[in-house]
Amino acid sequence: MKASNPYGVEVANLARARDTGSKAVFGPPTAEEISRLTFAKLRDIRIHAQELRNRFARLLNRGSSLE
Repeated sequence: MKASNPYGVEVANLARARDTGSKAVFGPPTAEEISRLTFAKLRDIRIHAQELRNRFARLLNRGSSLE
């Protein structure tokens, strides 16, 4: 008796989608991929800039009487 897999069709579709996705890596990036990468890099830059602002503010406040 063969064990039934209720997800058999979905697994096959995901495997096929992964194969087409891995092949697309070797082609030029799509607009969506560029958009995601750009958004992620901008987010990282903003986070880093905020960390630098916070560090600078701590350095300025180091000698103040507020701390």
